[in-house]
Amino acid sequence: MQTSESWATNKPIYSRLPECYQTTEATEWITGYFDELLLETKVKVDDLSRQLDPLLCDIEWLDFLAPLTGFTGDYWDKTWATQTKRLLISNSYTKIWPNKGSREVLSLVLDCFDIRHLITSRGDFILGTSTTGDALGTSAWEYIIYLPNAYKYGDKFKLTQKLNSLYGPCWCSTEIIFNDDYITEF
Repeated sequence: MQTSESWATNKPIYSRLPECYQTTEATEWITGYFDELLLETKVKVDDLSRQLDPLLCDIEWLDFLAPLTGFTGDYWDKTWATQTKRLLISNSYTKIWPNKGSREVLSLVLDCFDIRHLITSRGDFILGTSTTGDALGTSAWEYIIYLPNAYKYGDKFKLTQKLNSLYGPCWCSTEIIFNDDYITEF
């Protein structure tokens, strides 16, 4: 019997035995456990490509995939929400690690955690707030993270501080300001 035919019978070991052995009950009893074990293993192996996709894998696989995509130590927490983990892992090689330290990556990571925010460079012109007499661009290496007042000194504020230290532009001074006027709804 060919390999594909033996798997189709759901008895890959038993179906390959000579016919004289297939007529006894003892043979089926002896091979039954191993046939089931092989079938379960084959299902898992065939499903491996799905498990390596962070957007489709089972929840248990996310913590396994994290170190494979660069998230170790302070960069990963097993208690984070499932959707956050999926977004971080799926964006790791294409957006996060190649551009780490940029304002765009910091904003992307904050979005992964559903943290409403606005990031501006100090000296940016803000319509309706800045006057034309302001000295624009005098401090190009400073940036501000605006958060809603509701986050004031809560868990999302602490998480923003942590994520800013891990993913924000380094060698820059930063300030976190709570102000609902700058934050728009998603």
